[in-house]
Amino acid sequence: MGRQSKDDWLRDIEARQRNVVFPDIVQNEGRFWRNIYSGRQSLALSQWLGILILLASLIVCLTTLWPRGEDVWWHKVIDGYGIFAVLTIAFVAFIVVGNRRARRKASKH
Repeated sequence: MGRQSKDDWLRDIEARQRNVVFPDIVQNEGRFWRNIYSGRQSLALSQWLGILILLASLIVCLTTLWPRGEDVWWHKVIDGYGIFAVLTIAFVAFIVVGNRRARRKASKH
């Protein structure tokens, strides 16, 4: 990344904070996911706590939703978590594919 003039830098900061028009929202969200995916910047304590709270709530939710009964364990997994698993896999795949496209597109420039 080359050096920017002060005016370019100020315009970039203003555009990042504006975030009211659809392209601005998309650019800021894309920047967010790229920064997370690159791993160049570590997460803050509050971000780690947020992730831990999300994981804890997910574990509690999944353990309380476990189907009861005499079915085989894989029937219980499909009945209890099938839709959740499909949606989670689709969401993660969407993020991974989007990140790969963004990284490939950025490397060509």
